[in-house]
Amino acid sequence: MAAKGDSGTVGKRSAADILAAFRSRVDRQIAGESDQDAKEEYADGTTFFLTTSAAVRRRKEAEEKERAQKDLEANGRGRKRLAHELEATSRPLTALELLCQQLPPPEPKPRKREDKVPRQLQEEVKDEVEKVKTAWKKPKRKAKVMNVPASLQFKYLKELLEKATGPIVEGYIDEAFTAWLAFERAEDAEGLYNDFNGGEISGESIEVQLLSDSEPLGRA
Repeated sequence: MAAKGDSGTVGKRSAADILAAFRSRVDRQIAGESDQDAKEEYADGTTFFLTTSAAVRRRKEAEEKERAQKDLEANGRGRKRLAHELEATSRPLTALELLCQQLPPPEPKPRKREDKVPRQLQEEVKDEVEKVKTAWKKPKRKAKVMNVPASLQFKYLKELLEKATGPIVEGYIDEAFTAWLAFERAEDAEGLYNDFNGGEISGESIEVQLLSDSEPLGRA
């Protein structure tokens, strides 16, 4: 039980503490780190947490770099070469190898003249591109998150995402473990896409897609 102060309030946080916690969360999001404040531990003892796509990319790059280093070491770099390996690199070049080195590089083949795209087709392509740009610019308050962990209930997913983004006014998780979400603000839906598309929920890779406001939440 929390101790009461002289004023009788329980667990009251000062304005400085609240501001410091907010700044720490913003700094972590900018750095692409997992949001520790977004962790939730539920009645069954399971802990769920979000990891940003930037943090996942950095981890994968580090793992790939480590694998590449191990491959180099396994293929001979970093160890003493054997006698036959030294002999293969120190032998003189053959006459054929010397001749190949002296030959000039082949001249590039002339490019064939390509027929110009008809003006009408250019205009049609331009119109389609503009339609796509216009559709993308429209505010999107809806999104779907694919590959949600099977044990994660929607009410807990909602709490998790709202701490990382903003208020969710409607949503559910379907049988394919896809979460359909309607945010109160378009910027929060876009924030979910920008920060967590390609991210993870408790180590499970997720994919986020934005939906137009006219699209139903998966039930139609």
